[in-house]
Amino acid sequence: MATETPSGVPFIDDNVFLVFDLETTGVDVTSDLPVSYSILTYLGSDLANQLYSVVYPGLDIPAEASAIHGISTDVALKVGSDLRDGLYQVVLSLLRASRDGWYVVGMNVAFDLSMVNFAAKKILGESLIDYGFNAPVIDTLVLDRYLEPYRKGRRNLDALCMRYKVTGGGFHNALEDTKMTFGVLVAMLKEFPSAVDMLEAKSCTDTMKALHEKWLTGYNDYLVRSGKDEIAYHGWPISTQS
Repeated sequence: MATETPSGVPFIDDNVFLVFDLETTGVDVTSDLPVSYSILTYLGSDLANQLYSVVYPGLDIPAEASAIHGISTDVALKVGSDLRDGLYQVVLSLLRASRDGWYVVGMNVAFDLSMVNFAAKKILGESLIDYGFNAPVIDTLVLDRYLEPYRKGRRNLDALCMRYKVTGGGFHNALEDTKMTFGVLVAMLKEFPSAVDMLEAKSCTDTMKALHEKWLTGYNDYLVRSGKDEIAYHGWPISTQS
């Protein structure tokens, strides 16, 4: 598949990517809910489809969450879609990626996939796992930790955009975050072309999972040495915690 604007990375130009991000009421994937979602479909490096919506989660959005992403309860009530409709759209998109073998891409995407999994179970009656989600998953955070394990500083999207010289709109806006996340992936693979070897569709998710588990083991060793609590592991890319 050739693209109109080649990226310079054959892996990018030859595949389809569904880039995914949520803004949420909080950070507990088992109980918090989306307040916006963005799903961008790239045919190679060309943006072919864009889905974005604010979502009213059916409850007051905590002030500390609104301070991060700018979506208040009043805003969500005024312009947001219904939570059930929003989740249905997200699940359909992710299942299409599974059906058609598209790569699902995100920054710390396990958080977003896990929240959709639990929210879908509560709201739609079936979890993402129940529906059979099995698309190949690429996480730019996992890749970054693997490619430059000793780099100092933070590894949020802002930091990765600075590192890989990706520019865009404001952070903690799901639509802008998905665009910048894809830009980071392209820039990573230009700088580290050998990383493409880990992204073969049939083994990609297992490879990402193994890289995350290796990082978590090392980080937990550091936490223990520092007298801090370990981070519990509940599975990747979808948490199985109850």
